[in-house]
Amino acid sequence: MPPIDVEKVLNENAVWQAQLIEAFGICPFARQCREEGRLRREVLVADDAQLPDALTAAIADLHRQPEHNGKTSEVALLICPASARDAGDFERLIHQCADRAAAQVQAEGVTPAYHVVAFHPQMAWSAASPEKLVGFWRRTPHPTVQLVHIATLNRLRGPRLPTKYVDPDDLTAIQALMGQTVSGDLADRIALANWRSYHAQAEVLLAKSEQLLATRLRS
Repeated sequence: MPPIDVEKVLNENAVWQAQLIEAFGICPFARQCREEGRLRREVLVADDAQLPDALTAAIADLHRQPEHNGKTSEVALLICPASARDAGDFERLIHQCADRAAAQVQAEGVTPAYHVVAFHPQMAWSAASPEKLVGFWRRTPHPTVQLVHIATLNRLRGPRLPTKYVDPDDLTAIQALMGQTVSGDLADRIALANWRSYHAQAEVLLAKSEQLLATRLRS
């Protein structure tokens, strides 16, 4: 494999976020998180043989950050351009690494601070139902691990949803992006609204998503 062009990979991820995630309002607080410097992107150049240890160490390091504050990363993206694993294998690896990292920091007396989700260019999805549509939002140009600070998720789930970050009517968009389940009748109603929103602009969304995913093929 040729050397990884880290800047190119970072740029491809940034374009994906700007032109899909932010442009279509998939994650309502993504832009503010980025503009306030609380989005962290890191490229892991490890190949598939080295990736389990590299990912476990990177996830554990994020858990070890100081308590949530204005400078702590709310969202972290660990981008893995050298991985050739398919979506299912990559997602299983992420679960394993997340469990290992959590066990490591808990043994040190540290409470895991992030919710960990796998993104992948081949993530399975279907527009048949709100639940099956989740994979569409989690297709990225390169295999990626998204970590979202649990304090942020708690605010989104709590009774006082801060307008600084999210309109309650957009909560399921965040749920889809993060793979985070939000229970209750409100979540069901919002999921249906989000699903209808997708169908209202499916052609444009599909074209943009395919265009952004094709950047990896040109790498």
